[in-house]
Amino acid sequence: FSPFQKRRIQTTGWSMQRQARVIAINNQTGLIGLQPEGEDSCVLVQQLDTRPVNTGQMLSGEMDSVGMETFVNAQTQDRIEVFVEAYGLSAEAVELALR
Repeated sequence: FSPFQKRRIQTTGWSMQRQARVIAINNQTGLIGLQPEGEDSCVLVQQLDTRPVNTGQMLSGEMDSVGMETFVNAQTQDRIEVFVEAYGLSAEAVELALR
């Protein structure tokens, strides 16, 4: 690691942009379930804006910490404001949260 990378790990933790597929949406609550590519775990986010999001879309962004993030729709390049509620969840936990 370079000195800059080591400093970033020490001060902010290691996070990186990931792509995830939208697996479920609750339009009434604004909650969205995502499954990052190549992972079994899921991410639960609260959408903060009104941009259209559909099941099956690919979104990219930092998904490994709780808090406000901006995701990008891989197809349209639209920016979507979200609050990451939880990560590392099972698909069943996301399904229960979206009921």
